[in-house]
Amino acid sequence: MSAQASLAAQPALPVLPNIPVRPPTTTPPPAPSPTAVPDSPRLYGPPGWTVRIGLWRLLEPWLDAPRCLPGESPLRLDALGAPVSDYVPFRGMDAATAADLLCRLPGAALSDRQNLAPSLKTLLTACAGADGQVRLCGYGIGPQREDERLSVEALWVADADLQGYEVLAEHSRDCQCSALWERVKERYELDTGCVPDDIVRTRPEWAGGAIGWWMWWD
Repeated sequence: MSAQASLAAQPALPVLPNIPVRPPTTTPPPAPSPTAVPDSPRLYGPPGWTVRIGLWRLLEPWLDAPRCLPGESPLRLDALGAPVSDYVPFRGMDAATAADLLCRLPGAALSDRQNLAPSLKTLLTACAGADGQVRLCGYGIGPQREDERLSVEALWVADADLQGYEVLAEHSRDCQCSALWERVKERYELDTGCVPDDIVRTRPEWAGGAIGWWMWWD
């Protein structure tokens, strides 16, 4: 991907056609470890630590699940308060939830990162301080797994002054994806130098149809 210098003033954006709510990704549910021992120390805490801090109830409004009937919840919990599924995807996490998670998550868990993505701590901090201009997407891994955790694999950025960049599917010399990412990384103090694997302009339903940049790491 090529980088360009910061853009000059851009003309007003044209009216865009309908854009998919969420670009498809290829992230599969992470594979469970064949050596997991139920009562052994876990990646970021003892078994069930995500239940004890209330992670699953915080994620419930943002679950990436089919629409439910009024009064129904897509989050199915067992008798101990753990999700029935060991893989719980979410999208569109807002500032209030991110701020709450920063207070609840153990320090070790905040160091988690999705491969070459920024750390969970810097992503949550960016979202918590952006007043809706930054949203987060990712997944939780339940207590059934040795790698019980919260991971963020994508952020959505709606800052108006960033919408004039042009990102091309073929990432030719005219593509401004690297310049766009540098602006986002510096503005929100994200701790990675790696350009996202996918950058797409979207109008997600969970952001009220506002336009923004979806940035995703494999």
